[in-house]
Amino acid sequence: MSEPVNSKVEASEQPLHHLEAESHACSNIVHEPLPPAQWLGFDQTPLTLVESRYYTQVLIETSVAALLFITLLTSFLIIGAEMPLHIIAIIVPALVLIAATITWLRVSHAKSIAYGVCEHELLMQKGIIWFKRISLPYTRLQHISLSQGPIERKFNLRTLKCFSAGSGSAEIELPGLESKAAEKLRQHLLTMASRASQKGIAEAESAAPLQQTPEVEALNLEEITTDTQVDSDNQVENDAKR
Repeated sequence: MSEPVNSKVEASEQPLHHLEAESHACSNIVHEPLPPAQWLGFDQTPLTLVESRYYTQVLIETSVAALLFITLLTSFLIIGAEMPLHIIAIIVPALVLIAATITWLRVSHAKSIAYGVCEHELLMQKGIIWFKRISLPYTRLQHISLSQGPIERKFNLRTLKCFSAGSGSAEIELPGLESKAAEKLRQHLLTMASRASQKGIAEAESAAPLQQTPEVEALNLEEITTDTQVDSDNQVENDAKR
């Protein structure tokens, strides 16, 4: 009759030994900094450029807007302001030069946009003067939307917007994606975000039993003592009956 008591005590003490082993293993971890040569750089990840049709789209958008602005301003200067023609002849070429510079900057910015779909995160880079690189882990990915304007519809392109947890605006806005590729990428990112969320929940649940407070340990020891006392009383009663 005493063997069940011993087995119950040993079974109840296993979590405590497991905690001690985990604590001992964590204490043996050596925190040594990695040399810069072993750092995993963002530049080492191959990125994919957006569709070349997006460059044409940006060129048309900017050119049409610039031409419309210059035409309206020139008409106002000639008809409304009655400005002399020799002054207008100076202003209009300057506006054309400014518009051409803005168009070149926008097209160059469009050509700088690239993205990478990795195992644990979505990468994006953009910019000419101000270069920006963004890394969005799937664990933070909360919502993904696709948008398509009238000019994008003409070129069969879409813009992918990724929203992270706690962010009111899109953390990644990726234009220039072919419509079918954009929808496929959206579904893939949603799947990866769901897997990352489920994995995080599973890891939290598996780690929860290991985090025992002193109060919980005291309750475990009290239960062991109570079970031992009950088994001892049963043993005494059985001996008395015999």
